[in-house]
Amino acid sequence: MNDQLLKEQIDEYIVSFRINRPDVLNAFSFDLLDEIEAALDELDTEKTRAVIFTGTGKAFCAGADLKKLKEFDAETGRQFALAGHRVMSKVEQFPCPVIAAINGFCMGGGLEFASACDLRYAVDTAKFGLPESRVGMITGWGGTFRVPRYIGVARTKEMIFTAKILDAATAKDWGLVHDIFTGESLMDNVIQTAKQIAKLSPIGNRLSKRMLNRYPYDINDLCTQESLALYACVNSEDQTEALNAFVEKREPIFKNK
Repeated sequence: MNDQLLKEQIDEYIVSFRINRPDVLNAFSFDLLDEIEAALDELDTEKTRAVIFTGTGKAFCAGADLKKLKEFDAETGRQFALAGHRVMSKVEQFPCPVIAAINGFCMGGGLEFASACDLRYAVDTAKFGLPESRVGMITGWGGTFRVPRYIGVARTKEMIFTAKILDAATAKDWGLVHDIFTGESLMDNVIQTAKQIAKLSPIGNRLSKRMLNRYPYDINDLCTQESLALYACVNSEDQTEALNAFVEKREPIFKNK
């Protein structure tokens, strides 16, 4: 593990990871995805009772690193989509509860990552969105099926189709996060929740998580279908134009229908 993902052992049963790419708002790269996957694989799943993820600086995670994404061809984009799904599924299927301590911007793949966690708590200044349509993309790591579990299909459609950005209060009201705290108290409150989890039956929480994750649909099938949809976007004229516009700080001109 290098300094893109920092590990802290809170106590005997609780581990915290902090995404540490503040210069790009903790955006996902291939390397960061690999680090998260490796970090989870290295944990003692018999001993660990709660895992926390948070971010450095003003973002939890702003999604994919768009400047890197601009360099991808269709096959590289497909591999990136698959890597993201693999990591999201690993988080979701990790034996013990995983908590997202959302310390700031939580956009696109960052929100999909938080949605793969079991519990979500946010700082009161956090912002949430699924703005992939701005860059000619689809929410490729679970936005079309994990987010609706918490806020419903209608609100998810509104977020995706309009690139609507939610403030923390609205995210709580909609059920996207469980509670919001001031910046100074976020981690303290999340750690207290993790400690409460750690006091309870490990086997009970593990089996409850396994059963709850089966409801109400086949995640593996949905991951496959979303990956295929993302693949159709990658390297399209719309995506190329949108990423160029992002780098050039202008509005994109979409042509595909």
